[in-house]
Amino acid sequence: MSKVLVTGGAGSMGRLVTEKLISKGFIVKIFDLPSANYDGFDPKKTEIIKGDLNNESDLLSGISDVDSVVHLAAILPPLANENEELAKKVNVDGTKKIVEVIQEHNPSIHFIFSSSVSIYGKNTDNKTITEISNPNPDDNYALTKFQSEEIVTSSTLNFTVLRISGVSIPIFQEPPAEWPFMSNQNIEFIHRDDVVDSICNSVGNKKSYKQILNISGGKTWQMSGEKYVKDYFEILEVGMENANYQKEEGHFSWYDSDKSNKILNYQNKNYELYLSEIIQDLEKLMGE
Repeated sequence: MSKVLVTGGAGSMGRLVTEKLISKGFIVKIFDLPSANYDGFDPKKTEIIKGDLNNESDLLSGISDVDSVVHLAAILPPLANENEELAKKVNVDGTKKIVEVIQEHNPSIHFIFSSSVSIYGKNTDNKTITEISNPNPDDNYALTKFQSEEIVTSSTLNFTVLRISGVSIPIFQEPPAEWPFMSNQNIEFIHRDDVVDSICNSVGNKKSYKQILNISGGKTWQMSGEKYVKDYFEILEVGMENANYQKEEGHFSWYDSDKSNKILNYQNKNYELYLSEIIQDLEKLMGE
């Protein structure tokens, strides 16, 4: 039975990826910090590796008998932009270390790297972003992801780089004090479950080898920032006068994801379904 190592496997996305991989018949090795919460993992279907990305012996324990590595472990915003040293140590140095160890000790591994569309920077002209659009990382998190991509793509490994757009979680959440985009900005999020599918459908998928792919929601998710907020506020019965937007463009755009969806077949939950899930969750919270 094929084994997959998931770095950051005890995190929120890591747990979902692990569950999905198990449902597809994989044994999953979970690599995360000793301080992480490992409650709830099935010991018959998972193996826990408590370690540090910059520790070679920990990494050797993780990669020794696996066919694929899903590299999710990273410092995310806002911390990645507040603590640049930590973000570099984990995001860049950690990626460099695991790539080096794999190349030396198990070079046949398929390495799947979770990157971000933030590497494209601010899209001031609202053009659709393709995989060949020029990267322009303009904050520390985006820079660490771009530098990590360069490490991965210059390696000898069979890699897959997934540039993931903003993730919409299908549960009710309080609106932010300021939405991270402008009202007239093109935005395209993706359903959390489709992100999980894109990652898991990459594992062992030879069509994804040596590919850099935009991972986004697809046509139904392409809209303006104002529409996204309006739809959410209508569900909450909140007036648009309460909507506050970022004063400058955020790291959002529309993305060409035809190639990635053709290879990975992950765009299964459209925007309307997402809205219905928010309504269902809100009704559940209200006891309806």
